[in-house]
Amino acid sequence: MLMSFSVDTYSKENEIKIDSINAQLVTSIDTDTLSFEGNVVIKTQLIEFWSDKAVFNKNNKSLSLEGSVKALSKNLDINAQRLEANLSDRTFYMTESTFSFMDKTFGEAKALKIYTNEKVELLNTSINNCSQEDPLWQVNAEKITLLETGKNAVIRGLSLEIQNTPLIYIPYFRTAVGKEKFSGFLPPSLKQGKDGLDISIPYFLNLAPNYDLTLSPRFIEERGTGFSTEFRYLSPKSSGSINASNLFKDRKFRDKTNYHGNRWMAQWLNKSQFGNNLFIDIQAEDISDDFYFEDLNRDILGTSQKNFLTKKFKARWLSKSVSLEAEIREVNNLNPFSSEEYETKPKINLNVHKKINNLNFELFSNFTKFEFENDINPFNKEEQIKRTLVEPSLTYKRHFPNSSFMMGSGSKKLKYESTSESHDSSSLWFESEYKIHFEKQTKDFYKSLNPTIKFIQLEEKTPYISSIDSRLMGLDFNNLFRKNWYSGPDKFLNQDRIILGVEHSIFNKETGSKLFFSLGKAYFLDDEYIVNDRDLRSSPVIMEYRYALSRSLYSSSIMEMHPDLNKVISGSFSLIYQGEEDKSFELRSIYQNEKYPINKVPWKDAGLPISQVEILYQWPLVNNFSIFGKARKDLKINKSNDLLYGFQYSSCCMKFGLMKRKWIDQDYYPWYSNPSKAFADLSEGVVPQRSRNNLYVFFELKDLGRIGKEISKVISSTRLE
Repeated sequence: MLMSFSVDTYSKENEIKIDSINAQLVTSIDTDTLSFEGNVVIKTQLIEFWSDKAVFNKNNKSLSLEGSVKALSKNLDINAQRLEANLSDRTFYMTESTFSFMDKTFGEAKALKIYTNEKVELLNTSINNCSQEDPLWQVNAEKITLLETGKNAVIRGLSLEIQNTPLIYIPYFRTAVGKEKFSGFLPPSLKQGKDGLDISIPYFLNLAPNYDLTLSPRFIEERGTGFSTEFRYLSPKSSGSINASNLFKDRKFRDKTNYHGNRWMAQWLNKSQFGNNLFIDIQAEDISDDFYFEDLNRDILGTSQKNFLTKKFKARWLSKSVSLEAEIREVNNLNPFSSEEYETKPKINLNVHKKINNLNFELFSNFTKFEFENDINPFNKEEQIKRTLVEPSLTYKRHFPNSSFMMGSGSKKLKYESTSESHDSSSLWFESEYKIHFEKQTKDFYKSLNPTIKFIQLEEKTPYISSIDSRLMGLDFNNLFRKNWYSGPDKFLNQDRIILGVEHSIFNKETGSKLFFSLGKAYFLDDEYIVNDRDLRSSPVIMEYRYALSRSLYSSSIMEMHPDLNKVISGSFSLIYQGEEDKSFELRSIYQNEKYPINKVPWKDAGLPISQVEILYQWPLVNNFSIFGKARKDLKINKSNDLLYGFQYSSCCMKFGLMKRKWIDQDYYPWYSNPSKAFADLSEGVVPQRSRNNLYVFFELKDLGRIGKEISKVISSTRLE
């Protein structure tokens, strides 16, 4: 707020120039001095002054105002009993002043001084974000000094009051103003959670304009004490951060696991660019134990969880027609119920592309060395595999006034070398696509209809049966038209087929409503087609729609129907309303009738259908009260796995509320000492989860800080998105 006033008043010009002066009565005191009375309005290029009386000296550019004084700038409104100003050197002095900033922040000061050297000083000041007349809370200061640089301030005698009751007193501290960097304490973080009181007080060190360090001592009531650090750096060629945290002898973790050491985390993230073509990314992270992110985090929230750690070095060289990429990637799995991923040591991609008019030539090649280094190997993975891929292609594209045409051909050669065998695979492919564009457009309306037909022919010899990094993708409308329905090169959909599809869209510019609908199906030309144990002559029917009834209400759905249209294979649906005043309602559901995982993980319910529905809402009632909740239910087992509800009171300056939550959480601690037993226990029907039941209280002074969870984060959903 102070910066806004000083920026408004400190112009690059040498003085503040008066544009006009209006008053009911104007008298001359002497040859250089004028007196104004009655509804005085003085306008300058930066500030507008109002008062009952004013005296202006033309010689020394001094201005004196009395009686109902107002000073108005772009974002700041100041009222005072008296104002003395010198417009040539831009000095101001005001007494008994009140002010508001953007009609959001309010305050008052016994005296407000702005000096020639751009130092701002306030005496006996109070500031709040509630109201000018009856604030619920306010921050008081005996003296606030904005230093000459305008980048930091010294505050003496700071206190926080709620309903005139003092709670906190700090005799002296120095802080940054706006976005400026300045060494000092940052706002403390406070949380009451499953581990009791959790508090951290970060201290920021502005070491140089291009690097800084934050040190954060931390205390967790049921675990112990520790600290975290974050070092950030920026150079002409590189940017990144080095993060580390440590908790000394976690008492709660020791009781569960008999582990007596410190718990720590270290992470290095770096991005570099050398010249216009070479880019290097580095990611390295490590932890003391696999359950670190289950219990803790380097930040105060302590809510992040990870299933694996990654160490990665990636270099890219990019030009107009050539890209070369090399990557080394190591993975440390933290989830005992997930098979370790292959590490790449290294992976090298070379892509060459050249476009001449409507012809596009592309050569993609890849060499990857996969390694699997883990004592636990439930799927009998090869310890080492080398894979070489070479795929040249030539594509012709042509656009006509109401249609487009594409034709392409290429070949793919794969070679595998493992510790037990070697294998070669090759294939040729041809594809062509024709799309018609029916469009109608007016001033406020747009409509389109796009039928598409595509032909794909493939010839693959001796395909590779195993899968290293291939996964069957979700069969949506876009993936239906791809040559390969698998994400990697190991497995390939080697079936000739004709694909028919149509897309329809409507957009009403006046109402903002939008509608998109698509329908597609693939017909296989071979006598027999088997994918994921399904023997079909044609693909499922894929239907999608997205509908925005207005800017607040929209819906979307995707459905995979059996070719005979007698059952739904999989689908999802969502209905979302986002209104004003924190009004929101979301309904989501997912359904999958058939599950075919590539790796047969021995979960007890691995092959069972999925049918879940989730409702989220936040709705205001009366007198600043609102209710919120989330409910997720598994319809197949008729059981809720996440249920929460509560209420919130919110005013202009504070929030408080209560929330009840019951949910099912993961639990990997029983396998801490013997992770190799995890898959055997799964096959016997053991479920690694636990029921949770908590009551939360949260309280927040707006723009000052909060205790408890952020409700918007609690009721957000990621599982069904």
